[in-house]
Amino acid sequence: MRNILDPTVAAAAEAIADTTLAAVEHGARGLALDLSAKLSLQAQFIPRILLALEDPGWRSAWRRERKYVFAYAKAMGEGAAAWAAMDRRAFITAGDVEATITKLRGYLPVAGRWCPL
Repeated sequence: MRNILDPTVAAAAEAIADTTLAAVEHGARGLALDLSAKLSLQAQFIPRILLALEDPGWRSAWRRERKYVFAYAKAMGEGAAAWAAMDRRAFITAGDVEATITKLRGYLPVAGRWCPL
């Protein structure tokens, strides 16, 4: 098992998590994510990302799979925005994220090792 305190692994995990969060925000089409939503997303993605980074071939796997991760994250943003809109809120909460993950589970299995499926 690789040391998650390794600066290279930590930087890679942070970069992947940040770009994934950006894809969620893109999918949300302007709706803000409150702190609870951001923390929920981090809790969902970070453990999966760290696990994927344990594989010595993670770079090639990431190049191959990132488009699916971003599609999944964008779909999460769209779904969470829809939940927020139903409540007539201008922001997304952790509850919206959780409801969206439940709804998407099984629909985008290609996101593989990186996503909370």
